[in-house]
Amino acid sequence: MNAIGAISSISGVSGISGISGVSGASGASSITGATAIPNTAIDGTTGAASSGDSFLNSLSDAFGSLNTQLTSADSSMANFASGGSADLQSVMLQMEESSVSLKSAVDVRDKLLEAYQEIMRTQL
Repeated sequence: MNAIGAISSISGVSGISGISGVSGASGASSITGATAIPNTAIDGTTGAASSGDSFLNSLSDAFGSLNTQLTSADSSMANFASGGSADLQSVMLQMEESSVSLKSAVDVRDKLLEAYQEIMRTQL
């Protein structure tokens, strides 16, 4: 039994014919439902290279939102401690969210420092 016969004897596989005259991909049909991926950068600009300012702006925005989140959690905790209108569940939720965000920011900072140190150790 040849390979084609062995494959066609598998249940669910039928109508396999040999390949003849293959040259390039001219006989290939397009995949249905596939769409092309646009050539855009993370910041939404098109082109091969984006400036370093966009990375710094993104990093600055992320740390700014982290600071806002920490300040908001601190003020809601102070409001709860002084007997204000904040309930315990929302205060604890804000505190946990800010704690996870802070841990993530510290991890990102550590990875950036490791990458910088690795680049500095690279000999030219």
